[in-house]
Amino acid sequence: MVAAAVGSTVLAASSALPGCTDGMQRIDDRVQRRLAEASSAVSSEGTPLPVSQPPGAPAPDSGAWTPETRNPPASALRFDPMTSEEAGDVIRRLEGYAARSAEIRQMDLAAAIAQSLRGSRDARFAEEEYLLAALDLLVEEHRWGPRFFNATSATVAGRGNDGLFDTSLRLVNEFGVRQRLPYGGEVSARALARATEDLHRRVAGEGTQSADLLLAASIPLLRGAGDVAQESRLQSHRNIIYAARRYERFRRELLFDITREFLDLVVAQRRIENARRGVESFVGLEAQQDALYRAGRRTPFEAAEAQNNRLEAVSRLNQVQESYRLALDRFKVRIGLPPEEPVEIVPDEFGFVPPRIDLDEAVRLALSNRLDLQTRRDQVRDAERSVEVARNGLLGDLGLRASLGVPTDPRRERSGVRFDPGWSDFEIGLSYDWPLDRDIERAQVRQAEIRAARSQREYERTRDTVAIAARAAVREIDAALFSLDIQERNLQIALRREESIRADPGRATIRQQTDAIDQVLRSRDALDDARRTLELAVLRYLLETDLLRVDPEGGLAPISGMTFSDRTRGAATDDARDAVREGDAGTGSESAGESGPGPRPALPSTDAGGSDAP
Repeated sequence: MVAAAVGSTVLAASSALPGCTDGMQRIDDRVQRRLAEASSAVSSEGTPLPVSQPPGAPAPDSGAWTPETRNPPASALRFDPMTSEEAGDVIRRLEGYAARSAEIRQMDLAAAIAQSLRGSRDARFAEEEYLLAALDLLVEEHRWGPRFFNATSATVAGRGNDGLFDTSLRLVNEFGVRQRLPYGGEVSARALARATEDLHRRVAGEGTQSADLLLAASIPLLRGAGDVAQESRLQSHRNIIYAARRYERFRRELLFDITREFLDLVVAQRRIENARRGVESFVGLEAQQDALYRAGRRTPFEAAEAQNNRLEAVSRLNQVQESYRLALDRFKVRIGLPPEEPVEIVPDEFGFVPPRIDLDEAVRLALSNRLDLQTRRDQVRDAERSVEVARNGLLGDLGLRASLGVPTDPRRERSGVRFDPGWSDFEIGLSYDWPLDRDIERAQVRQAEIRAARSQREYERTRDTVAIAARAAVREIDAALFSLDIQERNLQIALRREESIRADPGRATIRQQTDAIDQVLRSRDALDDARRTLELAVLRYLLETDLLRVDPEGGLAPISGMTFSDRTRGAATDDARDAVREGDAGTGSESAGESGPGPRPALPSTDAGGSDAP
């Protein structure tokens, strides 16, 4: 009867505990709150991450001792050489790769950035690092909260007596709570219930039952006392802020990386268009040279050279097309799309108007704003605190211990929970462990001092690297502006030369006409590269100075004074052609190396997100 009563009490208590599903939901909710607090402390544009349910653990591998390896011998492999007839179909097969799908996804720059933040593996890894930091904080906080426990044991004991055994059933249930103290030590409260039944004489007796209330405290007064007791809790709170900074910095770096790769694809598209124009030009040149040859004004060699130039142009076109397809497949994997999904890159760019900034101002902004530099600075303080914690370990162990027990009446065999303070006992005392052997602790102090010095040097190196990167970003804008001006002039010169040759093709040799076409193609490609370089130079300046802001959807959040040009990527080429055809002598007569770019346009004081065409 006593055992049944205690057992039913234990089952009732266990049934009142929350289920696994509800408990995990509470953990997820607490993680979500911590992420929201940390994200809002770092950036107003950041959003807390959704806590996703991790996949279940995979089934164990039965062949873990010897994993299977597939490596067939050379005799089992086959290589089928291409026949001459199949080689003739290569161009048509390459053209078939570019066949458009009926359900192709149109992707501009904003869509690519949003997709990368939503579906890329790198973004998922960064989110998980952030989540792990929040979970580490929950674990540490739980250690500092009240921790309940309940332990139940059942023991059957037997004692032999001349061939007979006296057997008894003993049930013990211990329920309690522990609480760590803010400045070291722990207090606990326990309720201990015991019940014993004599199984051999169960008909004659009802067994015994007793209970105790136990209160205990253990408080350090030297080693492990004071602020050092909360070091792990303090560090966990700081670590989640570091994690929030790392994640926000990752989002900014991801925006830059995806923009760079996207613009590379746009430039590759332009190269394909330029290569197609080159094929058209060489086809026209071939027809022209063939007509002049038939008229007796060209030699067979010149006509054959024109045909060869046309074939080389076709080959270049196929090469740039294949390079674009490979880059596009890699880009789809980068942003989390399957390689087989059809995607069409829509030419797009931010169109930044370059800022007016000097080197010293860029360095000041970077040293003030960079989140990773702030973390390095705070980690120096962490390392200095760790030295104090290590030095605390050199002290002796002086501790205060106290306990109080309130039992039930020991004279009653079945006392229930009627505790009798008259039978209480208590104990209080001090203990001191002399620091006779502290060699390990002294070595740990030296380790902490070395780590603190290293942390200071790491901060100084990061600080200098950040300053150099900021200065380089400003100089990169200057170089990109100069290069853009040079390439625009080079294209004008190349188009002017091509126009003059076309006006009187009979006076130009085949080599001169070929060089003119090639120069126009190279100038177009160089101009597209220069515009991409300028776009990325401004974006890199924003990244290196941490002026770059990312909105909750992963897009660029314009800052005050930032303006954009509505000039499209292909407009410069068209403007240059129009200038040549209209006879813009003032521009065309200048040498490309005689003057640099004009003064850098300023950032007018307009509202964020404005538009200003240069």
